[in-house]
Amino acid sequence: MDALSRIKQLGMPRRNDELWTFFPIAKIPAPEFPDACTCDEDFSQETDFAALLPIAQNARPMVRDIPDGANEMALIKCNNDFGHTVLNIGKGAKASIEILDNKVLHALDAERFDINVGEGADVEIFFANPANDLPLRFRHFRISQAAKSTVRFSAIERGNGISRVSIDTFLNAEGANFEIRTLNVLSGNAESHHRLHIYHNAPETTSTQLSRNLLDGSSRASYDGSVIVGNGCTKANSSQLVNTILLSEDSSVSVKPVLKIYHDDVECTHGNTVGELDAEQMFYLVSRGIPQETAKKMLISSFAKETFYPLPDSPAKKRLLQNIQ
Repeated sequence: MDALSRIKQLGMPRRNDELWTFFPIAKIPAPEFPDACTCDEDFSQETDFAALLPIAQNARPMVRDIPDGANEMALIKCNNDFGHTVLNIGKGAKASIEILDNKVLHALDAERFDINVGEGADVEIFFANPANDLPLRFRHFRISQAAKSTVRFSAIERGNGISRVSIDTFLNAEGANFEIRTLNVLSGNAESHHRLHIYHNAPETTSTQLSRNLLDGSSRASYDGSVIVGNGCTKANSSQLVNTILLSEDSSVSVKPVLKIYHDDVECTHGNTVGELDAEQMFYLVSRGIPQETAKKMLISSFAKETFYPLPDSPAKKRLLQNIQ
């Protein structure tokens, strides 16, 4: 079944759809579809509307192959309202991929990224764009990893609209490692929603999730993270942590961790904290002569930077920390 047939079969997201639990689905405009789909790939098992939308709209795929053992940096930018990028990263390659925003205003922007990571490859994927006025944006990532590969996914999101990042990661061979670090800096009526499915399909695979939120005004954030550990996947290790600082009474966050574990020799954890700026730390700084507003900015900056400090020195880490500055 092609993407167009499948998305019409699914219909628009509904309130009872688990993939869209926290998203304001009433704000999704009903798209107009072409008469036929130019991609003949089978999407009969796909269940996410956002993953299908660019394909159903006949977004012309941009394919990039990074050879075995290569060391490359790349910038990716979609110039249309619908985009489809395919990255094939070779065995033992090192790649740094930065995703730039399309700043042309559309009622709805939707991008899909299919990323195939070869054995022993080391890949960083990141975006840290300035605040934008895009009203509604979807980004969907489908990441497949071979043995002993590492993918580090990092993002800072800010803006005035509504965004949704969905990720399906498949750790398909022993030693595959996936790490995601995200920071939402939101104000006004902005919203940011993350939905993850991480599939541990082999023994001794590792995934790490850290999401942090700084929410002001009436902004909203959500994090819907599922980890699925398959039968026989011994010594799989997964952790998830969401930290949120609410800077106003009207801001809010929703978190839904899901663990589906079909093997007993694994280690999987999750945690969630929500609060205000630490009053004791504020008192400590102010009591030493630091103006209150400056002290507040120092604590916020420290909270944000700690999201990315554990990353190895790389273009991604440098760019992310510069963005926070």
